[in-house]
Amino acid sequence: MRMMTKLFGIAVTLTAFTVAGNAQTVRFNAIGSSALFLQAGLAASTPIASHGVGATCVWSQKSGLANSLQATDPTVTTSVLTETGNAWVAWTPGSTGTCAAPAGTGIDIYAYLQTDSVIGNRCYANGCTVGVVTGGNPVGSTPSNLISSSEITVPQAIWTALNNHVVTAAGTDIRPEDAVFATNRGLTACGQPVSGSSYLGLGYASAGIPIHSFYSTSTFHVVSFTLPSSYAVLPVGAVPIVVGVNPSGSGFGSGVSNIDHTTLARFLDGTLGLTGDLTGSASNLPATVLIREPLSGTYNTMEFSIPNTTTNSAGSGFNLQTSQDVGTTQPSGELNCDGSNPIQYPAGSGNYTMHIASADSVGGVPGYRNRAIGTGQEVSELLALPDSLGYAFWSTANFAAATSTNVKYLTVDGADPLYDPSGSSYSTIKGQVPTATNGYLTNVTFTNLQDGTYPIWSLLRLVTSASGLNNIYATKVATAAQYFISATSRPDFVPFLNTTTTTGLAPLAVAHSHFAPPGYTGSVSNGTGAFKNTSGGSLAPNCSSTEAGGDVGGVILGVGAALPSGTTLLSDNAYCAATSTAGQTGLRK
Repeated sequence: MRMMTKLFGIAVTLTAFTVAGNAQTVRFNAIGSSALFLQAGLAASTPIASHGVGATCVWSQKSGLANSLQATDPTVTTSVLTETGNAWVAWTPGSTGTCAAPAGTGIDIYAYLQTDSVIGNRCYANGCTVGVVTGGNPVGSTPSNLISSSEITVPQAIWTALNNHVVTAAGTDIRPEDAVFATNRGLTACGQPVSGSSYLGLGYASAGIPIHSFYSTSTFHVVSFTLPSSYAVLPVGAVPIVVGVNPSGSGFGSGVSNIDHTTLARFLDGTLGLTGDLTGSASNLPATVLIREPLSGTYNTMEFSIPNTTTNSAGSGFNLQTSQDVGTTQPSGELNCDGSNPIQYPAGSGNYTMHIASADSVGGVPGYRNRAIGTGQEVSELLALPDSLGYAFWSTANFAAATSTNVKYLTVDGADPLYDPSGSSYSTIKGQVPTATNGYLTNVTFTNLQDGTYPIWSLLRLVTSASGLNNIYATKVATAAQYFISATSRPDFVPFLNTTTTTGLAPLAVAHSHFAPPGYTGSVSNGTGAFKNTSGGSLAPNCSSTEAGGDVGGVILGVGAALPSGTTLLSDNAYCAATSTAGQTGLRK
């Protein structure tokens, strides 16, 4: 059966497939952040009785193989634009079938393609479709076992239903409005104000200019998109951005354990580039600072939490207004601008990457800021390069290869992103990245994220339709995913729901206020309403007022009864109740 409809103004042909009389229905077809890849896959492929969604048949595939999956953006008409990444597909066997041969009724399909938060939001808004890379076929291909050790190949009936199906949800660690703003900033001429604001453009407007990696041939496409008139934002949990250094050289190996807000900003904007700028040691060597692609959700969380901060109304806090690429107070030699476009390296090569010498040097030799694309590349280069500094959102998978010799994580402004500073073993484990090998995963509590003192974190979420079946099934995945973290073996994020009894991790107790990118507004209808917690508490109205920008940065606010005992954040909530400054844009941190 075929029918025509319109999705976000794009004509789409919907086909209801039947194979041997059995209907296969795609319930969830998501694309986006790697932070949600594993938990969403575990949630989809676990029996309902164990908090899962119940699609117990599963297949996964690593990116780059002939049978891996890709998304195609139909709004790009000048060329075929595809996005690739790791992927999983989960399905139910049906009322009378098996995983290998689904049959009968109730054959439901779930899928996730791992790319990036901004790509996820764009693909959801632009109506991307998911298929297989040219010349490949997942049917009969060996699974990569990214989700389960008992994965099987994809049956033809499942692939027939999923192939070229429109994306129904985005996995993201920044709000959709933030993804739009990041894209529009990227498409504004380098160094020029975005929509007449103090935010400066990054210069990727010219046709064919993608963001390039310094370390590989990886690229990131900058493509405009417009959000649908209504959508839902489904919270999953909160994750800290961890700042680390590689201590294997003689520079960062000299006992450094903390980095303050301003020093971190100056490394990120190129003002500082030597190990001694952080350690104060005589062993002062050039450092390599790893900068993510500027449309990354992780980049934007770091950008507005650290370099692009503004002082609060009381005159305290930070007023840096700088950037990892182009900032108001950034030294001119550190701006990633060559006229209206980003700098090319080597000059004239058409390779728009970042390899910029720092403003300071030792013996005439500076440090460098280099572009890494993707969390995997950022972390792998951090672990490989002596005296490097980088950042990534925390997960056990991201840092599985960490050792005491290749990385040390830093506290920021004295706040630890992972461990409880009051714990009895803290002095021993501080700075050591927890892994299955060293046994420190059981010490991860996210205490300073819960009490609002750790300054760099973001909320993981799914973006989907405001109502209907897409919303119902995305909500099932968003809810179930929170049961597949573990305080003992997989403490990947702070859950939004109260799953303490099953996961061992307390629910989220804080929220960010909003910042408002110029030219964008939000409303309750598109999901920007008040932040609420499961205990029934909510933010004061003036701190949860609807405005675009979501929660990339913003003053840290408590959410009522869920706050840890002894916190002072309730006073921030009271402050917001007494002022009409929506979102507290001047308190961004």
